Amino acid sequence: MSTGTRPFETVAPNARSVSIVRSSSEGTLSSSEVNRRLLHMSPGLLPFLLWAIPHQDPWGPALVNVVVALFVAIVGLAVTRPQLFARPGERDFRPSVLGYALPIFAALSLCRGREEIGLMTLVVLAWGDGSATLGGMLLGGRPLPWNPSKTWAGTLCFVACATPIAALVYWGEARPTVEFGSALLIALGTCAVSAVVESVPLRMNDNLRVGATAAILGGVLTIFVVG
Repeated sequence: MSTGTRPFETVAPNARSVSIVRSSSEGTLSSSEVNRRLLHMSPGLLPFLLWAIPHQDPWGPALVNVVVALFVAIVGLAVTRPQLFARPGERDFRPSVLGYALPIFAALSLCRGREEIGLMTLVVLAWGDGSATLGGMLLGGRPLPWNPSKTWAGTLCFVACATPIAALVYWGEARPTVEFGSALLIALGTCAVSAVVESVPLRMNDNLRVGATAAILGGVLTIFVVG
């Protein structure tokens, strides 16, 4: 689930991260990559479903259990049916799945009464990271100077797609309410930094580092902007 990954790169089989194998025509997505993107982005719909469910702040046990059950179902599908989502040559899909789930669970658990931070972390991972990969694959373009396996198009898609959705989710969940401008400022800072962190060529799982960055920075910016 690499952000802004250029579409036609391969790496040695023993590498921890596997880039997308060159396809016969540029700008196309394999069925496994489509499945991967759908799995990656679908949890990002959860915050909007919560708008239709009256709930307290902090969340009560019933809502927490529902959210946990949804994530367990998604993680279970990915772990038990990796052939649906793994890229060619990818041996182990589980680190990506766990790296996706852990920062969200941590943010929701540690920021009780500020669940908007956890939901924003979810949006950054789902819509930012997911759209960046699509942007990098479909649009291509110039590579980043610090990481030639990722593109400016992918990184910009990360910020452009995730920022308004993250701001909307933060604003909609925050109790007491916050000004939308404050939510937008928090979302923009979180998404921009998360996009840069994801683009740095590190061996650490990108879902984990993006999620951790979003959760920590979202909390810090909330303190400074909202109080």
